[in-house]
Amino acid sequence: MITPGKYSVWFKTPVGDGAGVVEFAPDGKLGGGDDTFAYAGTWTQQGEHFKASLSARRVAPGPPGVFGLDEIDVVVSGRSVDGSSTACTGFARQAPGLRLEVELVRIVGEHGEDA
Repeated sequence: MITPGKYSVWFKTPVGDGAGVVEFAPDGKLGGGDDTFAYAGTWTQQGEHFKASLSARRVAPGPPGVFGLDEIDVVVSGRSVDGSSTACTGFARQAPGLRLEVELVRIVGEHGEDA
């Protein structure tokens, strides 16, 4: 189950891989980014199953994105592995033939609270 808060996100396609940080808000919105892209969208959950729709757009020069595009609309879905991590798969609407794999790991502080 996704708990609202910050998560490290690792993602890859056959084109490349990357990592960033994403924050899931209690109101169903999400936001985040990495060195070159900003992410914004929404998320929902039913039991262990999770779904997110988001846009990613380039905000700084850098290496090509994992889809080879500077603006993409992504849909991912998955299920919680153990309550602190979630494995997802998805695609970009602009590149539906490229499979996206995503892993989310919750970021907690040294005392177990949200970072």
